[in-house]
Amino acid sequence: MISLVFVFLINIFTLSSQDSGTSPEKVQPALAAENKNRFIVFSGSDWCKGCIQFRKKVLSDPSFESFARENLEIVVADFPQRTKLSKDIVAQNEALAEKYNPKGVFPNLVLISADGNHFEIVKYNNQTPQEFVSELKTRLQHLNG
Repeated sequence: MISLVFVFLINIFTLSSQDSGTSPEKVQPALAAENKNRFIVFSGSDWCKGCIQFRKKVLSDPSFESFARENLEIVVADFPQRTKLSKDIVAQNEALAEKYNPKGVFPNLVLISADGNHFEIVKYNNQTPQEFVSELKTRLQHLNG
């Protein structure tokens, strides 16, 4: 089952810089992300205030982007209310949610070890991007330790 879930992780979703959140996320082919930890962001891009704030404050910050580029494969599992996503993306997001976000919490941030054997939920408490990166570094050491 775990290998099936990671088949869905083949795509990395790049975050839209639009404030409206009405455009679907662009799907980019994954780079060779072997040995990278995965960071799944469960988002309601056009209705969830916390999700929109996290995207604007952290995900789009240059210090986070730099850290993520080196250390993470980011997957955004978006559940918009007004924006239509393709059936494939909806199925992928639902499969991820079934495994990692069955209660439908938004935003929900999941850090998965590079080997796929361990994961943990990361809370966003309005930290600065630098504070959030610091927390991720600590969690990655624990997760991969």
